[in-house]
Formats: sequence, C-alpha cells, structure tokens
Amino acid sequence: MSAQALVNLPNELQSSQISLDMLLSELDDFTSKHLSSASDSNQRHVNAAEYAAKYHLATPGHKVRARLCLAACLDLNIQYNDMLIISAVSELLHNASLIHDDIQDMDETRRGVETVWKKFGVSVAICAGDLLLSSAYGVLAGISDVKKLQQLISLIAKRTTSVIKGQCDDIEYKNKPINSIETYKNIAQAKSGALLGLPIELALTLSGQTEYLRLAQQATSAFAVGYQVVDDLDDITKDAPQNGRSKSLNIVFVLADAHSSDPVADATRLAEQSLSEAVRLAEQLPHSLGTLLISLAQQLQGQIKHDIGS
Repeated sequence: MSAQALVNLPNELQSSQISLDMLLSELDDFTSKHLSSASDSNQRHVNAAEYAAKYHLATPGHKVRARLCLAACLDLNIQYNDMLIISAVSELLHNASLIHDDIQDMDETRRGVETVWKKFGVSVAICAGDLLLSSAYGVLAGISDVKKLQQLISLIAKRTTSVIKGQCDDIEYKNKPINSIETYKNIAQAKSGALLGLPIELALTLSGQTEYLRLAQQATSAFAVGYQVVDDLDDITKDAPQNGRSKSLNIVFVLADAHSSDPVADATRLAEQSLSEAVRLAEQLPHSLGTLLISLAQQLQGQIKHDIGS
C-alpha cells in the first residue's frame, strides 16, 4: 500500500503500516529534486551554492524536525504531498541555520565531516545557507490549499525571526556574558525552540486546528531548553575559552557566573525539570501529536540518568 493511501487510514493503523524511515527517504528525494529544479535550467553545471548545500545535506543528523512533522501529518491526515512540503520546509530552515551557525562559531566539523565553510569557504557557505533558506519558501508554493499560504508564510517568518534574534543574543554572550537563567532559557527557546515547534505548528495550521498552536509552542519550548542543557553538559570542554576565543554560551558557565555551588548538578536539575514539563504539556496535545516529542524527552531523561550513574 502506498504512502498516499496510508495517510487516509485511521491513526491506529497508520503506525503499523508505514515507517517514518520510509517517508524520510522519500523526503530526501523530494528535497534534492527541489533544490535541483530551483537552479537555472540553462546552467550546464551545478552551482557552487547548490553543490555545497547538497554536500551538507548528504551527512544528515537525526532529522528530529522532519520526524516531528511527518508524525504530526500522519496523525492529522495531511495529504501526502503537503506532508513532504512542510517537512521539507522544516528541514531546509534548520539546515540553513546550521550552515550559518558554523560560520559564526567557526566550527570546523559537523556530523563527522568538514563544515561547509571549512570545505568551500565562508562566501560559498553563506550562499549555501541562503539557498536553503530561500528554498524553504520556494517549496511551500506547492501547497494544495492556497488559502492557507498566508498563515503558513507568516508562521515561518515569525519562527525564522525568532531564530535570528536568538542567534544574535548567543553571539552577544561572548562579548557580554550573562548570569541569568531566565535569559538563558529565553535564548534557548528562541534559537532552538522556534524550529523544533514549527513542524508541529505547520501541521496544525494546515489541518485547521490552530487552537492548539500555543500548547504546541509551549511543549516544544520546554523541550528545547532541556535539549539545549543536555547538549551544553556534553560540550563543557568545547565551549570553554580556548585559543584566544571567548567562552560560548553554556548553562554551566551561566550558573557558575551566578555563583552556583555546583553548576553541573544545577544544570542537570534544570534539564530534568524542562523535559518533565515538555512531557506534561505534550500529553495535552490532541490525537497522538505529542507522542514523538514525549519519546524524545524521555530519551534525553534516560541519557541524563545514565550520565549521572556512570
């Protein structure tokens, strides 16, 4: 049975008949074809920005945002092509931000390979990130319900703006360190939470169930804080001052500057609290929308317990 037909099955049957991995593979093909078709058809060679962008996409991460979007679309019976479109939007925006982040943070590797700027140069990397960003809006043009386009574009623009503001605050930290936990949480929610919540928000908007947008945003924002804290705990050494570089924003340093007697323990508690809050809020989402988010939060909680015990 095809994915096109499966999205119309009752929710209880969808999970047993279709795998997210299969849909992710189809999403990869869909995104790659869109990037190629977006280029000038008269060009005889692949543009440097397109080549660099595809190089970056060829070493994917866990595709959390795509998984969240695909799972939400299945729960809400979103049409197959629309499902691929808004999932592609979510991944394109996220990967655009990663390419630009790596330039600003001067990170030389990501996912085990050279970052785009390190391999192709800063100028090409900026163009590659811009290409992914513009492609997100380009792919959206194929949505079936054109009446929803205004809402979708507005939502994407708001969340993208949030990411930009969060990244700017993150950069500012290197020049003006903070010792406020609330400020740290606001930055994490803006920088990470915006694009973690967007996949579910896009699915809700497309299905017309906008009354749950606020709840989805709250759940993913709480998850984003927990996710970022866990990431910070893994990156204490990487984020510390070195080779003339200022320390990067990390909750352990924020807590230390706030005179915490045990920054690592306090950070661990903050992660636990945030992830528990994410689970509580996700359980209130309709259908099975919060199931994957709950699973991801619980996986991180398990990682925390494992790290504490080791």
